[in-house]
Amino acid sequence: MKKYIKISLVVSTLFAQSCVHFAKPELDHSSQIAEYQEPEKGVNALDFNKGVIDDFSGELYSWWSGDGITLSKKSDTFKIAINNVGSMYVPFGREITSLDFSNNNAIRVRMRVEGKISPTVRIDLKDNLGRTTNSSAVQTKVAVGRDYKDFYFNYKDKWKQGWPDNQIVDPTLVSSVMIFVNPGMSDWTGTLYIDEIVAVDANAMPKVVGSVGGVIDNFDEDPSSSWWTGSSKIAMEKVADKDICKITSEGAGANYETFGRMIDMLDFTQAPVVRIRARVENAEGFDNPKLRVDIKDKDGRTANAFDMRNTIEAGAEFKDYFFDFTGKYEQNWPDKQIVNPKEIEAMVLFINAGGPAYNGVVYIEEIEVITLEKYKQLKK
Repeated sequence: MKKYIKISLVVSTLFAQSCVHFAKPELDHSSQIAEYQEPEKGVNALDFNKGVIDDFSGELYSWWSGDGITLSKKSDTFKIAINNVGSMYVPFGREITSLDFSNNNAIRVRMRVEGKISPTVRIDLKDNLGRTTNSSAVQTKVAVGRDYKDFYFNYKDKWKQGWPDNQIVDPTLVSSVMIFVNPGMSDWTGTLYIDEIVAVDANAMPKVVGSVGGVIDNFDEDPSSSWWTGSSKIAMEKVADKDICKITSEGAGANYETFGRMIDMLDFTQAPVVRIRARVENAEGFDNPKLRVDIKDKDGRTANAFDMRNTIEAGAEFKDYFFDFTGKYEQNWPDKQIVNPKEIEAMVLFINAGGPAYNGVVYIEEIEVITLEKYKQLKK
């Protein structure tokens, strides 16, 4: 009996000691509250170095380039020698201190061009994760000349990546600048000179008012100076000794193959009709093609909600074809948007868009944007 009692006491003692380890701890709730952390941001683009991204007073250590592009300095000016670059989207650029562009900031570039034809210059911005503003091209045409001029690149509502996949670009952590010459267009040879690249307040940019109509192209120059093609199925050239553009199609149609160009800003509320003087020569067995026209505003929104197309007839004589955009300023793809008709800066054309493949040649003599009054006169 005593032995049993002794064992019981030992067990009771061990149990009592073990209970100490199961005691409920007292929590200090103040140590469990996470402090709010401001999201990481770069330096305000307008504050860092007074907005100057590069004035080329120093060496070019931060700059890099792709094939066909040679970088050097001429005094305090950046000299970019370019040899047959454009169609393959070959860039040059530099890494920069992480900058915050979220307060509607833009970029001003002072530059000039030497060459036979005027190129298009495009600037993409890349964030710290490598996402790039390539969904909507921010670009401008730079006329050949000896004088430097200021060109503006506004990224408002353009912080989206479209390639290689759809992403949102972080405007508060811009860490790289990429510059393209004639991206996706005809290869260009010449020299680009840049005097400075500066971040500016987009609200302080010079206001540009769209013109009321005018001739877009009468093809007195080679179309490669201002037009681009989006597919190897479409080729553009100037007819020898004539002010006519020859567009050869080899299978364009089903995949919405395009060709197009940037234009000086137009106000389509006052002149809403595109007139194209054209004719076609069909390859054997092919019907007359349908030519479609889309217009694009300065923010990259495209009036594609309405199918603006005409059937172009074969024959020796040129005829006028009209595309009336009155009240048709809506985008359906890639998303629904309202297009600003007062700020149209590009024109995109298709042959048999989404339809059967077409083999043949479309000849265009002139493209003009006209008023409704002139449209009614010409239609009589």
